[in-house]
Amino acid sequence: MSRVKEGVYGEKINYKVDDEIGQLVNTFNIMSDTIKQKTEEAKETDIAKDEFLSMITHELKTPLVPIQGYVDMLLGEHLGPLTEKQKDRLKIIKTSAESLLRIISDLLDAQKLELGKLVVKKEKQNIKNTIDIAVQALQPRATENKITIKQHLDKEILVPHDRERITQVLTNLLKNALDVVNPDTGVIEVFVEDSDKEIKINIKDNGPGIPIEKQGGLFKKFYQVDTSLTREVGGSGLGLAICKGLVEEHGGTISAESTPGVGTTFSFILPKDSESVK
Repeated sequence: MSRVKEGVYGEKINYKVDDEIGQLVNTFNIMSDTIKQKTEEAKETDIAKDEFLSMITHELKTPLVPIQGYVDMLLGEHLGPLTEKQKDRLKIIKTSAESLLRIISDLLDAQKLELGKLVVKKEKQNIKNTIDIAVQALQPRATENKITIKQHLDKEILVPHDRERITQVLTNLLKNALDVVNPDTGVIEVFVEDSDKEIKINIKDNGPGIPIEKQGGLFKKFYQVDTSLTREVGGSGLGLAICKGLVEEHGGTISAESTPGVGTTFSFILPKDSESVK
């Protein structure tokens, strides 16, 4: 029974006497075989599910590449001049294709994290440069909507991290903030708390905040704070779950604090000691 409790199934008790204990042993052996069979079937189902997800995401991604390429070619008027109405429609196609590609990429990343196959290459490097990359990439969108992004870090802090993956975390959190703050009055602040063993990166916004009853599931896969059919901001519901997985791959943690009507702060911790990192 202790072995079964530890997850070792299929073992049998050797007891041949036909008495009450023998009947109990026979029942136990049948149960052990059944559990082993069901466990193996569940594993096969999981493998098939993962293979199907990998195949379908690849097949969805493949036709999107030429769609994006031809849309860019048409918008550049390489195949002839376009009217403003035609350009507007092509821009919608381009935006939709980009959104679908992001969802597919999220599905692939979530799958890799679940299987432990996501490659994270950590190097000791300046976290300020990583933050700058994420902020600068989203600055045009912020400027267009008259949203202010403030970065409160003016010194170098060396932290072991995968720049591409932590940039992905920062970009996701900043995009979420840009989605919820109001144009003209929106303010997003990025600040770092530095200590001997770790740093804490905070992304704070003055958006509407998250309802208290919705805060518990923020980092679950496919979780949406706004589940209405008319919600303006689309997405896979995987972004925060991926952020959580990437931060944990660095040996850190991620959390959120939100006050409805005031704003939200997402924070994640990265250890400075490379030995404490996975």
